[in-house]
Amino acid sequence: MVMKKSPRGLLISFSGIDGSGKTTLAKDLIEIMKGEGIHCKYVYGRLEPFLLKPLFIIGRKTFLRKEDISADYPNYSSAKRRVIKQHSFLFSIYRGILSFDYSLQLLLKIRLPLLLGTNIICDRYVYDTAISDLSADADYTYSETKRLVNHFFHIFPKPNMAFLLDLPEEVAYQRKSDTPSVEYLKERRSLYLDIAKEYGMIILDGLRRPEDLLCEVQKKVWQRIQP
Repeated sequence: MVMKKSPRGLLISFSGIDGSGKTTLAKDLIEIMKGEGIHCKYVYGRLEPFLLKPLFIIGRKTFLRKEDISADYPNYSSAKRRVIKQHSFLFSIYRGILSFDYSLQLLLKIRLPLLLGTNIICDRYVYDTAISDLSADADYTYSETKRLVNHFFHIFPKPNMAFLLDLPEEVAYQRKSDTPSVEYLKERRSLYLDIAKEYGMIILDGLRRPEDLLCEVQKKVWQRIQP
């Protein structure tokens, strides 16, 4: 099915906990869209620390040098939250640098290409950075997480379509060997589900076969972009 008129400046995002299948689905959708004559670009849309790298190194060697995220995630998580509360001023600086770092990245990878009419399939986006890089670690309430997402959306566009791949934490943990623990995923999954409902994301059952998920996504995208 070839579109009568190819869409321009379309932003579609895929979010979810590690191991949910976001990357595979995003890349498969791109191949289908290209096959239908729709030019689109793959973008990894979660924060990739650049300005923050020195702070990461300092934080691990100074405040968390005795903790191991892989060996004992619950203890690591508790220690990190304790440090954040004890050094709230330093954390506010860290959060400001993170926001600036991420904003520069999204400007180059998302905002400018969209203005030029490029269609973007985004593997992780604002939701993922807010949840996985700040909210879960800082033990934010749902209201605080929502304010954080809204902060980013004051600067950057909401997706035309946003998909959340949801599945049990135990299954996701088995799929991705470098995930710290099931508890790590559990903390984040609950936030994802709350945010998905708030922002009208399309929730997909990550337990379904990849080909069935792709078929469902393709159908919903086609309904959105057909004239």
